[in-house]
Amino acid sequence: MRAPSAIHATMIALAFLGALAAALPAEAQSGARVLAIEIPNLAPFSVSFEVEAGGTAAMAAVRGTVTLSDSSGRDVDQFLIDSFSVPAGGRAHVDAESRWEFQLAGTYLLRIALDMGGGSLVSASLRFQILPVKLPLAPETTSSAADVYSVYQQPSCWGLESINAPNAWAMSHGDPSVVVAVIDSGIDSSIPQLVASMWTNADEVPGNGIDDDRNGYIDDVHGWDFRDNDSSSLVGSPIHRHGTFVASIIAAQPGRYPIVGVAPGARLMDIRFLDSQNQFGSADWGMFERAVNYAVDNGADIINLSIFANSRPPSSFERALDRARARDIVIVGISGNLGKNEVMYPGRCGSVLAVSAITSSGLLAAFSNRGPEVIFCAPGDDITSFAPGEHPFTDSGTSFAAPYVTAVLALLFSVNPTLTADEAIRILTDTATDLGSRGRDNLYGYGLIDAWAALVAAIGR
Repeated sequence: MRAPSAIHATMIALAFLGALAAALPAEAQSGARVLAIEIPNLAPFSVSFEVEAGGTAAMAAVRGTVTLSDSSGRDVDQFLIDSFSVPAGGRAHVDAESRWEFQLAGTYLLRIALDMGGGSLVSASLRFQILPVKLPLAPETTSSAADVYSVYQQPSCWGLESINAPNAWAMSHGDPSVVVAVIDSGIDSSIPQLVASMWTNADEVPGNGIDDDRNGYIDDVHGWDFRDNDSSSLVGSPIHRHGTFVASIIAAQPGRYPIVGVAPGARLMDIRFLDSQNQFGSADWGMFERAVNYAVDNGADIINLSIFANSRPPSSFERALDRARARDIVIVGISGNLGKNEVMYPGRCGSVLAVSAITSSGLLAAFSNRGPEVIFCAPGDDITSFAPGEHPFTDSGTSFAAPYVTAVLALLFSVNPTLTADEAIRILTDTATDLGSRGRDNLYGYGLIDAWAALVAAIGR
């Protein structure tokens, strides 16, 4: 939700009409009434209602305001209603729109104040609640109070619509048995919308200081921090926002903010590799290799590598990637953010699916690398997701295109667990929306992934 601002003259009018709203009775002196208040949109916030004239004279140039208050009574937004008229003895339909997105889940009060002219004043109110993003297969969210109007958040990121995710959710939100390893800068697993999405190592007893499953890592309940060599990304050196951002695109669940992942039912294995500046050095390839091996050995179905390097990795690292593919694990990488005609490593490795980034206009982002290794494109420009501390954040990069592909793969394995990695990849290539030159090209690969079409094909196999 963005905080509003207004010019001085508008604020004077708002203050005057807002004061009227606080003082007026529920019905106008003229007998005019406000009826059928609705909230058709939250981004930007919009309200519609009917005004019924109570007398024999038409009402012209009616003015008014809409005021929003939170559950504590604090006003959080106020905006003017454009001037309108009501025919004598008739009704008028009125629409009003704020300049601001208003989507924070909770309970609110909407107050309408109208100056009908000639000293006739009307007010009305609507108590309403904003509920988290609705997933079609999730249980219905209801209010215990029958008089509360309910409206669902609209996902804040354009990328979801672009890949047809809302339609795909009618078939699956993702299954907890599907595990996505996010090898990155660490995940803030304390964020409420990520807590239930974290993979849990069922063979490890939390906090007992014992390697219960004898995998070489003590208390690795949600993954392993290879940067600090401990069991949690949230202890030791601070994490960069990058990993949390990527993880939220994949599997953030509906909640307080209108941010939701493509596969919120899947599970995230947190494997931290990058440092607090979201970087790694040439001496860290061995650490990177161990991170890949951890994902393979602990049951990951998909590995997301939103990472690129300026040089070719050592052969031992490439062998680790090949081992993952031999174990039927899909590895999703990126083309890079240098705007060059060259896909960067590890996206350039043969075992990795390189993803380029597009804008909301369906064009290759200026920063996105391209090349013959690109297999898919996905949204990567002006993407909204979570930063650590549950802070909504907007950023751009091929790093944020890859998790869209990763998450759609998670949905595929959720609806058809018998799919092999090669079969899942083939479904994505067959159902992608072709962009650019006809057929596969260096900018978009096979095209923009289509979650709905891919799931239809997977179910039909």
